[in-house]
Amino acid sequence: MPDHRQPLPPAPGNDDRFELLRAGRALFQRQLGEIIGKSGVARPSLLAAFGRALGEAYDQLASARPREDFDEAGELTASRLTLMGDDDLEIDIRISDIGSHLRDAAGRDLGRSQLRYMTLLGRPKMKAAGNPVGPDAICHGLWAICRESGGSLEQTLALLDRIEKLLLQQLPTLYREIDALLAGRGVEPASAQGVPAAVAAGRDGERRGNGGRTPANPLSTLQQAMRQQRGTDQTTPAGHSSAHGDAQAANPTVDAAAMVMLKHLLDRLTALETQSTASGGHAVQGRAVPPLPLCAVKSGDLDLPLGKPEAITLDTMGLIFESIFDSPELPDTIKAAIARLHIPLLKLAITDPTLFADSMHPARQLINRLARAAIGLPRTAGWEDPVCKRIGSVTTAVRATLDRKGASLEPYLAELDALIGERDQAVRRAIAGHVLLVVEYEKEQHAEHLVNSWLHTTLAAMPAPEIASFIEKYWSQVMLSAALAGGTDGTRWHQDSTTAAELIWSVRPKDSAEERKRLAAMASSLLRRIGAGLDEIGVTGAERSPFLNSLFDLQTAALRAQAPIATTPPATTPGDPCQAGPRNTAEADTGPRILKRDGLRVHHLGVPIRPAPPRRRSSADWQVGDWLRFRATDKETLCGLCCWQSPSSGTVVLFNPAWSYAVAMPATTLDQQLGAGVAQLVSRIALFDAAAESALSRLEMP
Repeated sequence: MPDHRQPLPPAPGNDDRFELLRAGRALFQRQLGEIIGKSGVARPSLLAAFGRALGEAYDQLASARPREDFDEAGELTASRLTLMGDDDLEIDIRISDIGSHLRDAAGRDLGRSQLRYMTLLGRPKMKAAGNPVGPDAICHGLWAICRESGGSLEQTLALLDRIEKLLLQQLPTLYREIDALLAGRGVEPASAQGVPAAVAAGRDGERRGNGGRTPANPLSTLQQAMRQQRGTDQTTPAGHSSAHGDAQAANPTVDAAAMVMLKHLLDRLTALETQSTASGGHAVQGRAVPPLPLCAVKSGDLDLPLGKPEAITLDTMGLIFESIFDSPELPDTIKAAIARLHIPLLKLAITDPTLFADSMHPARQLINRLARAAIGLPRTAGWEDPVCKRIGSVTTAVRATLDRKGASLEPYLAELDALIGERDQAVRRAIAGHVLLVVEYEKEQHAEHLVNSWLHTTLAAMPAPEIASFIEKYWSQVMLSAALAGGTDGTRWHQDSTTAAELIWSVRPKDSAEERKRLAAMASSLLRRIGAGLDEIGVTGAERSPFLNSLFDLQTAALRAQAPIATTPPATTPGDPCQAGPRNTAEADTGPRILKRDGLRVHHLGVPIRPAPPRRRSSADWQVGDWLRFRATDKETLCGLCCWQSPSSGTVVLFNPAWSYAVAMPATTLDQQLGAGVAQLVSRIALFDAAAESALSRLEMP
């Protein structure tokens, strides 16, 4: 497939690039060090550890070779999986939360800095995780503080809370300074065309949940289609605007009759709003009032001529709200809360030209945030649900605010952002025990795979059936214990595999005096090590006695240079209760199973037998912190928060408080579902624009 990316602007020469990278590193370290210091981190050792880790992450990401679709930051986190305990998982989840919040808070300032670093480093395909000054590098520094602090879990989390608060406030300023530094030295930003959407769009980038892009402004496109379909009267009344958002200049000679008609229309909408407010369904003094059916106001409800601009505005907004009301994912309670804003937004659309023209209009963003805050709620959620209750309070307050000219929606957007952050953080904290279950299970599966590979190699040229049987039945369990303790690089693995190798050598014919002397010298030590290994796995003296007797006979024959009869290793009978060692290698690619412990359940959808290859990002570019709708089985589709991903296997853990379990699935499966359109990144869906697109598609249907 041809690469349609725009070419990067010219990058500085090597000398200038080196100086700029060094200057950027110094600014990044210095400013962040000051922010961390202001948050209450006073110990010099903590500040030094943070600065050192930050610099290491910057250097690693800046020097990484450009690789297609490879997550350059993966190596920064891979080492944290080994022997991770409960507290480490809590901290890992909290730091990942902070990283997500920093991306949101920095928004376009962060995206701008990445575009300039793409030019500086000559990487047109650099992902957000590969940005040397991105949140991933900061999280690496936060881990260094946590390791160095030596405090309790509660103290560490409290420290991270203080740090996050200050970072959220000051990080955008830092990114603007970095942007100014690079701009002052002539580093142009890469073209937003063809770069990752998260970079080009900032925090509220308009994207489809399956990774495709929406039209630049689907609301304007929908309105234009309505105009063409209805044959719009181009006469624009006072106070109104054209479809392009060009407000008419104040004209003292404007038709007074048009102004009277506009005021009359707004008064009628206000009367409709008052009527709907009085009869709308919500909780009143502890009892539920049945809601009226949700329906959108159209021009026909007010007897407006179809071609008039006001009629086009009403019908355009009506189509959008119909699409919202038809959404199968939103609970009826949330639809009712959003419906409270229908008429206020109609009035706003008539008087505010920017609502249609500006995709970042606060009112449109408000609808998007309302839907984002409600992601994953059960469809039966009622007003008693805390999230529904808070969303209902916001929409009630916004409805009153929109009646005041010039009133700001920023406080309500901030309140929804806080609700989103609190809810996501609570979900991810609730998953710590489930993640530990997954880590332990996959560690066992990986250890079993290592032993199966070792066993296959070891049994390939076995000199005696007795030794083959012993290794397959007993010593493989010793090796499994060693693999769990420290992997193939651990001391126990080295010692126990050496013992097995010496055991096999000890029964081969000894043709020279030197070999016989070596066997005589090692026999006692070999028996002690075999005994220690069998003790480790709980083999009784009665069980091991027949083998030790056979071993004595085999070693005696070896000293006499008598070769044992070569045999093929005995096959393992499936279901044999005596076979306690690892399973056949072909079976190591496990299928779905349920993990249980202490009342926790994880539906694990499978473990790959080999470590996950470098992840090839899909256009959706999902990450931890995203809500996804995915297929758990052929018949079950779920919506959950991506809470954690193993840096080793790539397994993703998803959770929703509405479930009684967590779901663990391979990242490759999730990528495949996203690529096939089976899964969606629902937290990236802008509801308002998605509804406009849906309405447009219905309008264009024959």
